[in-house]
Amino acid sequence: MKNSKTILMMIILAMIPAFLGGCIAVEMKEYRFRMNDDGSGEGSIRFINIVSEEEDEQDVSVKDFRELVSNYIEGKAFEEDNPHYNVIDKRLYEENGVLLGEVVFTFDSMDSIGFYRDRDCKCSKYIYYMEPLSEVYYESNGNYLGENRDLPLLMWNHSEEELYFKTLISENIEGAHSLLPLYETWEEQK
Repeated sequence: MKNSKTILMMIILAMIPAFLGGCIAVEMKEYRFRMNDDGSGEGSIRFINIVSEEEDEQDVSVKDFRELVSNYIEGKAFEEDNPHYNVIDKRLYEENGVLLGEVVFTFDSMDSIGFYRDRDCKCSKYIYYMEPLSEVYYESNGNYLGENRDLPLLMWNHSEEELYFKTLISENIEGAHSLLPLYETWEEQK
């Protein structure tokens, strides 16, 4: 009995770091997709205004920036979280006084990344089901059906060359620490 309690305690202690992860937050995300006739295509996701939120009322932005670079820019965390994207480029950059991240990728099948279209009709609209994102719709060049009813779908005409939408991730980032100064220092040291 004592052995099983000790083993359980060790398992719980080993799991704690996974739940305490970083405090990296993003204000908005911008998605862009171009589809080929066979359902494959290319796309990009821009992470707008990447910041560090305090952890236990302490600034952990240095730790968060290191995690951002080592896990996402130099590492494979994004690829592991999104196995249907074939990542071809990742970068951090400054725009309008905030830090952005961008991932550019290709994909083999629009179905595998959440898009739907009637395969038997080339005139069919592109449909995207947003609910798995757990993000708040902000804008798009398509038609959002969730405005007046609980139906988180986006639709685009078949003739649309680029499918674009933007989501709100963190509405309140007041008090968060910008990672832009750390990015600028990192860029100077490269």
